[in-house]
Amino acid sequence: MILVTGDGSLMMNIQELGSIKRGNLPVKILLLDNQRLGMVRQWQDLFWKKRRSETILEDNPNFVMLANAFDIPAERIDHADEVDAALTRLLESDTAYLLQVCIPPEDCVWPLVPPGACNADMVEEM
Repeated sequence: MILVTGDGSLMMNIQELGSIKRGNLPVKILLLDNQRLGMVRQWQDLFWKKRRSETILEDNPNFVMLANAFDIPAERIDHADEVDAALTRLLESDTAYLLQVCIPPEDCVWPLVPPGACNADMVEEM
C-alpha cells in the first residue's frame, strides 16, 4: 500500500503512524512537503482572489525523526536528482517507510476538485 499525501494532510492524521507500528503494516508513505495546506492555498488562489489565510505550515515537525519514533524508517530529499534512488528505496522496503519530498511552496496539484463540487467535477488546470 502506498499513501501519497501532503504535509498538512499527514499532520491531520499523524496518529496513524502508531497504527502502522502496532499492526506492523508495510505502508509506504510518499510525503509531498510544501510547508503549506496546499489544496486550501490553491483554492484560495483560484476561487477567492488569492486571499490566503491559515495555510502556512513552516513549523512542521521533523517528519523523519517523527517516523523514526514509531520505528518507521524514513528519509528526506530536497533535490530532484535524488528522487529516483529514493523512490527505489521506498518501493523496495519490506517494511513501512516514509519518504519526505520537499517541494516548492507555490507548486500546484492538478487535477483538483473545486470547493463544494464532487469528484466528477474535477478541474484539470486553470
